[in-house]
Amino acid sequence: MKIKRYLARDMQEAYLAIRRDLGPEAVIVATRQVRQPGLKGLFLPPRLEVTAALEEAPERKLPEPAAPAGKAALQPGNGKGQVTPAGAVNPAGGRNNGLHGLEGLQRELAEIKAALNRLVRPGSPPVPEHLLALRQRLLAQELEEELVALLLDGIEATGGTEIIGDVIRSRLADHLSHQVASQSRQRVQAFIGPTGVGKTTTLAKIAARYSLYQEQKVGLITLDTYRIGAVDQLKTYAEIMGLPLEVAMTPRELRASLERLEHCDVVLVDTAGRAPENKAMLAETRGFLEVIPEREVYLVLSCTTRRQDLLRAVENFRSLKYNRLIFTKLDETSCPGVMLTVAAAAGVPLAYITTGQDVPDDLEPADPHLLARRIWEAVTKDGPGGQAA
Repeated sequence: MKIKRYLARDMQEAYLAIRRDLGPEAVIVATRQVRQPGLKGLFLPPRLEVTAALEEAPERKLPEPAAPAGKAALQPGNGKGQVTPAGAVNPAGGRNNGLHGLEGLQRELAEIKAALNRLVRPGSPPVPEHLLALRQRLLAQELEEELVALLLDGIEATGGTEIIGDVIRSRLADHLSHQVASQSRQRVQAFIGPTGVGKTTTLAKIAARYSLYQEQKVGLITLDTYRIGAVDQLKTYAEIMGLPLEVAMTPRELRASLERLEHCDVVLVDTAGRAPENKAMLAETRGFLEVIPEREVYLVLSCTTRRQDLLRAVENFRSLKYNRLIFTKLDETSCPGVMLTVAAAAGVPLAYITTGQDVPDDLEPADPHLLARRIWEAVTKDGPGGQAA
């Protein structure tokens, strides 16, 4: 047996390489995500390692002596001669006839179907027909194919929509339990992210929770002196809640503001929205954050943003050393599942989600069971796939 490993960006690229090197008879025996070694691997997306195997054909026997003329290629069959496919052997050990040739074609088609199923769910049995629509809805939530395969694995043994929903929600919650964060214990917490994702409103919600529900002394600092009305917006929130607000235009002013707020239990820092592609502005924000020796940095993203744009933001904001995620505008999207994919790509836990504009009500700490329920509700809504599951 010939065994070979391939590193590829996705399964399609791996399949083409396997077919080119080993041929269509090769079988995929294992897949896994791997990172390149060294520091370089920390900043590059993981690659897909695929192991394929090919059962080598036994050595061919020497051809038998030629049969007498007129009998070499013809076999009796209902009184008519039939052409024998080269190398085909029937169960009795003789040359194959047309019937067995048809059986061989059927076997080949079955093998092709099995190969396609392995591509859909590497290393797993084929998805039953009645679960294909559910699989498509899960994929429409921007979940990774490996996670969808895990959610559906063995589920054909269960019965009923309600039971299927319970199983998938439970598996989603188990998966999410490793992707959510507990409440921060850092005194200074900064909020970064692209423009228009709702950083300032989210910061106000978190400030209200600390101040009103936990009765802590909260101080606010804004670095957002670029956007018209940004300071006034946070100033309004600070006045309503009776919280001190500092405005810092330089890293030196930020250091002075932190000293003036030393009496506060929690200090929340609002930064200006940055385009993920603008390296100069990201470097400017990094200069502010480096003034804070010990800090929690939240990357705030909107659920209404396209998956590819979210993944690009995750990569480009890494220079600011964020260590937690917040997803906003969950009430405005039909695809909450994208949070799982982006959190996995970021490699940091999800801390909060927001579900509206009300301060402080529309803010929820990330909870595995709550998130699983929201994703399942989106899956079961009517959509292009037809009726809800």
